Amino acid sequence: MKHCDNQFSIEEIEMLCRLYLGCQLSMLEETELEYVLMLCDFHSPLIDETRELMALSHSVEFAKKRKKHSSLRAWVMSAAACAAIALGAFTIYHHFNNTNINSHDDYCIVYVAGERADEEKAHIIAEADVAKMRQFMLTVNEQQAQEEAKVEQFMNHINQSR
Repeated sequence: MKHCDNQFSIEEIEMLCRLYLGCQLSMLEETELEYVLMLCDFHSPLIDETRELMALSHSVEFAKKRKKHSSLRAWVMSAAACAAIALGAFTIYHHFNNTNINSHDDYCIVYVAGERADEEKAHIIAEADVAKMRQFMLTVNEQQAQEEAKVEQFMNHINQSR
């Protein structure tokens, strides 16, 4: 990628933005695009939207090292994470069903396979995700009950052998 001393045309920058939104750039290319967008004063709906989406990526931090957890603790943590995701998905779904998106300053942009999805498709995706989360939560609860029964059986066995 060239450095941006106004060496890029608006068409070239928009092409890079489309590649970014289509998840077709490497991490290095994304970083370079971000640098170019910070230096250039070009504006278009596509460029501004890409700038806005890139600003969200700075708030994400990744853990440096993962600790090993016991299987029961891991299941409990997974269940809690799934519950939080399900609650978030339900809140978004509930918000879209009970309000008109144009009546607020808040809005949500959804991309599926690099293409911008309309509101109806976003609702369908959210409903499918909520259904998957409910099914997953049922499975987690069943497995947690099985693990607790095994622990109880083990504890009873130890108490009986004393």
